[in-house]
Amino acid sequence: MFRGAPEYHWMGVIPMPGKPKSGFSLMEMLIVVAIMGILAIASVPVAELAFIKGKEGELENNLSSIRQAIQLWKRDCRNAVALQIGIDNLYELPDSQLYPATLEALAHPENKYDIRDKDNNIVAEFYPKPYLNKIPEDPFVGPAMWVVHFASGTQMALFENSVTNIPAGHVGIFDVSCATDTTKRRGFVQAIDGTYYKDW
Repeated sequence: MFRGAPEYHWMGVIPMPGKPKSGFSLMEMLIVVAIMGILAIASVPVAELAFIKGKEGELENNLSSIRQAIQLWKRDCRNAVALQIGIDNLYELPDSQLYPATLEALAHPENKYDIRDKDNNIVAEFYPKPYLNKIPEDPFVGPAMWVVHFASGTQMALFENSVTNIPAGHVGIFDVSCATDTTKRRGFVQAIDGTYYKDW
């Protein structure tokens, strides 16, 4: 019999002494566990980015819904006023009169809104419908909290707890933006692309 050749037995080949057994050694197991740990740690930022990206998509949709509702209000108000006083007289009115008086009015309007001219005389009436089921939330804040911008001036106000805090002398909400309070935003002030949510 040649040296190194396997021995033959009536039940089959007898393995040579010293041949390693199948299975993982302790070192191999430790390496596998270490690699799995590294992969798990590396996946955390990816999951966090996916979470933020989802919230950003929701924020874009909610801002778009509010802005669309504002424009629909203005369109319907403009048409209603034009029928009452004529299209030519419509252009003499302050543009701020054609926008919603409060943000909550988009979801729960009053029965009637008086439309006033530049001398504050009532010249027409607008009977709006609800343009939203509810005011959408800022997903990074939780409840609906928005900065409102008035067509009658540059001053802004805050919509919070379902109420618009309107400064004296300001009329007509023509846009909204995100609140800037870092604490209430839980630190979410800058988007993944480097822009700031307040500028969206």
